Amino acid sequence: MATFFVLIILIALFFSLLIILFINRSNTSFSVTEVNNNIFKHQFEEIEEDFKMGVISKKEFDSIQNELSKRVLKYTSNKISDQQNESKVLNNSIKVISIPLILLFSILFYYYNGQPGLPDLPLSERKDNIVPIIFFDRALIDIDKRISVSKDSIELYILKANTLSALNQTEQAIKIWKFIIDNFNEKLDAEIYLSFGETIVQNIVNQEGKILITKEAKDIFEKASKLSTLETEEGALTRFYLGLYDYQNGKIESAKKVWDEIIISSPDNSLWKKQIELHVNQIFENQADKENEKILSMVSRLSKRLYDTNSTNINEWNKLGRSYVVLGQFEESIKAYQKAYNLDTENLASLKGLAESMLLNNKTDQPVEEKIINLFENILLKDVNYPLALWVIAENEILSNNFIKAEQLLNRILIQLSEGTEEYNLVLRKLKELNN
Repeated sequence: MATFFVLIILIALFFSLLIILFINRSNTSFSVTEVNNNIFKHQFEEIEEDFKMGVISKKEFDSIQNELSKRVLKYTSNKISDQQNESKVLNNSIKVISIPLILLFSILFYYYNGQPGLPDLPLSERKDNIVPIIFFDRALIDIDKRISVSKDSIELYILKANTLSALNQTEQAIKIWKFIIDNFNEKLDAEIYLSFGETIVQNIVNQEGKILITKEAKDIFEKASKLSTLETEEGALTRFYLGLYDYQNGKIESAKKVWDEIIISSPDNSLWKKQIELHVNQIFENQADKENEKILSMVSRLSKRLYDTNSTNINEWNKLGRSYVVLGQFEESIKAYQKAYNLDTENLASLKGLAESMLLNNKTDQPVEEKIINLFENILLKDVNYPLALWVIAENEILSNNFIKAEQLLNRILIQLSEGTEEYNLVLRKLKELNN
């Protein structure tokens, strides 16, 4: 595109220069003799005829001739000046208008017509700077002609396979790749195997609408991996596909290990490293979404069954409450645990679940509600060293300025924790704050 506009400008300047040269050459003045001959010729002829016929004397003839010559000179000077001024204005106007007009008409012509030999190239029909298909079609014709002359050139077959892939003619491309594998064994490298494998994957996408690493593709990628290292683009992409094969076959940890090795070994500024990281993150995000959907579906079925039958099974109500906590639906969790707690107020699991769900649902910037404090106090009557209950009640005691009571509760938590753990350090910092 840039080349096109440069050419347009050069052509416009060329034609504008021709116009300017033509205008300058055509800018000529009238001489006195020309004016006399063309405008006043018949007046001179008439007075000369009158003199010959004796109508006027010699003195009168000379006087009339001199007066007429003065008028001719005066008229000619004025006319020349006026014509030169008009010519100058006209020439400048033409110069100013011609260049932009030539540019405009040239661009408009290409915009709507393109190149006559390439009918799909008008700028008005292009989208997203995509290379027109006709380029690839013509390239294939040219490649086939060159192959007919140089049948032993692996580069030409590789070019043809890649061009077919660009045209999304993956089945034909696969045939060319297989021909290359069968006939140029001594020239094969990781890039060839990688391109072959990717073409197989793309063919599956075209047929089934999803990315699937088949056993055939996996075998091709393994051959590519043997000819490449992790630090290269071919090696990294090849192993990414091998990891994807493991992932799709349920070997998630194996896939994760392979992908981690790629990310660690690839150069930090390499484009393929960023692409692989992006794909891996997307894969695990999709996996998490699928797992959440699976849990949500299971929870929905369990919830419907328990509510529809008004179940009296405390364990199942507790299970439903825990599931809603995992999903972050704390209000639904409270309802489920409340059902279980109502069936048996002595059930410690139901009591803990209800208290924790209500605590999670409590606004973070607000003090813990009194009813939640009461539930945790009830828990301590049944489980005197329950850490979460000790922490919540200690925080409440601090708000009430009962620092000694709060310190006692925090120490009861501290003795249950391993030194150096995150929880241990959290409680220790809180105790130091109280002492200060």
